[in-house]
Amino acid sequence: MADVKPPAGKPAGKPGGKPGGGKPPPPPPPTGKPGAILVEILIAVLVFLLIIPFFRLSSLAGDSVNPISSILSSIISFVTLISTVVSMVAIVIVIFSFVRIHELAAEESKKLGLTLSWENERTQKNERWKRVEEYMTSLNSSDWKVGILEADNILDEVVERMGYQGSTLGERMKKISATDFPYLEEAWEAHKIRNAVAHKGTDYALSRSDAEHIINIYYRIFSSLGYL
Repeated sequence: MADVKPPAGKPAGKPGGKPGGGKPPPPPPPTGKPGAILVEILIAVLVFLLIIPFFRLSSLAGDSVNPISSILSSIISFVTLISTVVSMVAIVIVIFSFVRIHELAAEESKKLGLTLSWENERTQKNERWKRVEEYMTSLNSSDWKVGILEADNILDEVVERMGYQGSTLGERMKKISATDFPYLEEAWEAHKIRNAVAHKGTDYALSRSDAEHIINIYYRIFSSLGYL
C-alpha cells in the first residue's frame, strides 16, 4: 500500500542572491482571502455612510427656515442610518462566519484523513466491523480478545492508508500529531491493551467491561474518520 507523503519544500535561497547573474523575480502579489476582502469593503462602506450625516448637519446648521425641525429630521435620519449599518454588520458577520466555518471544516477534514475514499469499500469494511461486534456478543473472554485484535488490525490499515510510515502500527502512531487524529491518546490506550493480549494470550485477564471500553474506543475513532 503506497504511503502518501507531503510534497517536500524547496530550500530557501540566500538573501539577495542573483542566480544566473540576473535579478531575482519579484514576489507574487499576495492574494487575500474572501473573508478579509469582505471585511475591508465593509469598513469602507461604513466610513462612507457615517460621514454623510455630518455633512447634512453642517448644511442644515445654516438653514434659517425652521432649523430645529431640520436638525430633528437629520437626527432621525442618522438614527435610521445607524440601525441600517448595524443590520448590515450583523448580516456580514453571519456570512463571514458561515464561510469561515466551512473553510475550517475543510481543513480539519483534510487533516483527519476524511478525504480517504471509504465509500468504495463500505460493504467490506462493515463486514469487518460486524465480525468484531459478533466477537463481543460471546460469553468467552478469548473471543473478546480476538475482537480487540481484529479492531486493532483495522486501525493499522486506516493509519497506514492516511500516509503515516513505519514497520508497525506503534511506529506509525508515534508520527501522528494529536491535532491531526481523533482520540489519539485513547488509541494508544487501546493499542497497548492489544499488545498485552497478543503477547500474554490466555494469561492476560480481560474483564467484560474492559473489553467493551476498548472496543468503544476503536468505534469512536473509526466513526470520526468516516470509516464507519
